[in-house]
Amino acid sequence: MTTSVKKLEQILACVLAATCLALPARADGTWPFGKRADGGPFERGLDLYGLGMLGAKASGADDTGPAPSEDLGGGKRRISGGGRPANDDGPARLVVEVLYPGGPAEQAGLRPGDVIVGVGRSPFREGAREALAEALRKAEAGRAKGKVTLLVKRGKNRTKVEVQIPVAGKAAAKPTRGAGRDLILEAALAWLAGRQDRDGGFAQTLSGRNGSVVMTSLAGLAWLAGGSDLEQGRYREQVERAAAFVSENAGETFRRPPGMQGSGADRASKMRGMDQSNWGWSHAAIFLGELEARSPAPKIRAALYRCGETLVEHQEPSGGWAHGPGGPNPLGYTELNIVTGLALCGLGMAQRAGWEIPEGVLDKADAYLKASSGGDGGVGYSDTAGQRGQGNIGRTAGAWLGYRILGLGRSAWGRKMGKWTERNVDDVLGGHASLMQHVLLSGVAAHALGGKAEKRWWEARETDLVLARAPDGSLQPRPWHESLQMGSNSDVTFGEVWTTAAWAVVLGCEPVKGGRPGLPVWTGR
Repeated sequence: MTTSVKKLEQILACVLAATCLALPARADGTWPFGKRADGGPFERGLDLYGLGMLGAKASGADDTGPAPSEDLGGGKRRISGGGRPANDDGPARLVVEVLYPGGPAEQAGLRPGDVIVGVGRSPFREGAREALAEALRKAEAGRAKGKVTLLVKRGKNRTKVEVQIPVAGKAAAKPTRGAGRDLILEAALAWLAGRQDRDGGFAQTLSGRNGSVVMTSLAGLAWLAGGSDLEQGRYREQVERAAAFVSENAGETFRRPPGMQGSGADRASKMRGMDQSNWGWSHAAIFLGELEARSPAPKIRAALYRCGETLVEHQEPSGGWAHGPGGPNPLGYTELNIVTGLALCGLGMAQRAGWEIPEGVLDKADAYLKASSGGDGGVGYSDTAGQRGQGNIGRTAGAWLGYRILGLGRSAWGRKMGKWTERNVDDVLGGHASLMQHVLLSGVAAHALGGKAEKRWWEARETDLVLARAPDGSLQPRPWHESLQMGSNSDVTFGEVWTTAAWAVVLGCEPVKGGRPGLPVWTGR
């Protein structure tokens, strides 16, 4: 890892950690992310492998530290690992770290410190994740009377632990389709409803109100996808409160972190480029735009127009978008195209609702995205030297979805991005920073593409989905080669509202004939 990447992680972690609200305690306070032994200030918990409906999380018994890597620039790295990204299949031995209080694993007698070395009669030979996910699918569908037999090493002894999984029926054998997918979605929607605050937002977030706007917008999109809006549905009240919260708080950015004391020019210098409000404005516009299409209302439309106007004001001279206005951040960079793609989606939502985008805005953005690319349709990190030409799925899918909403999907560059997205839609692990950001944007894009691309995406993500589930209906983050190398996981820091809402959006975004409406504006379907 280069010095600049390390420094970036430290700066962002410090700023974000200074403004995040603590996780609500649950039982002994260790679920879901455990407790850091070193008391490190830059993250809220351990980067652990989820064990699905067992209700447990584990670390890798054989982890010996970060794998060596080569920084390729543009947010991409080459990780050693025998032809595949190191540890992305999971370790062959799982050390139980935390248990969901009262969950299946705890009731079966599994203990922290137990080492899971196999399932059924078969020891894990390479990665444990696929074998464990397969056993969970079969048990939940009713095979073996709903029991998963774990091969466990406890101290010097080996034993078997039989864990009883709640049986959901045959549909659970196919968790990415039909009734199996609906089962997971409904549990996630209910979990999100239980976590929503009285003011409509979510306490578990980053960057104060701005981060809560992002989480609330995603939860709102999930409830919309599931069939609720301002007039109907099980979560009508939740949607109404979410819309009010987002409309009132979009654009709120973090307060001055405690480590940035001082006054006048000194404080302004330290804070320059640290505004992250474009995340809030973009997500708010996507949610409000989808809501306005379903439940037209003057207040919603006015808030949506304000999002569009502010995003135009925040466009950089280059044509791209940064975390927020204010110029270069402490590392010297400004734009990043994961935000550019989200901003274009937001502008498209406002335009679809009748707002007119000022002349020149889209031409500048189009030229900027082309300049960031290597010419193949993949969207690079930015257009600056060392950051252009390395496309990844999150950046490209987000920009392509924005072009579709804006009516630019059939333009030459729109088609090029669409073809790149279709070729690479399942390459989620080739992303950078937040894995869930790439799951979210590539997942929505996969449903926009439909057909073979959608099928391929779900085949690649099925194991992740099964192991992300927890007994309470939430969906948890997972370690991957970048988080293990860096020693921190952005998705753990963002928390389980973030991962649950993002998964729920993807689970519900496709319209179902005679059933839920999905997200027809964002997916273009």
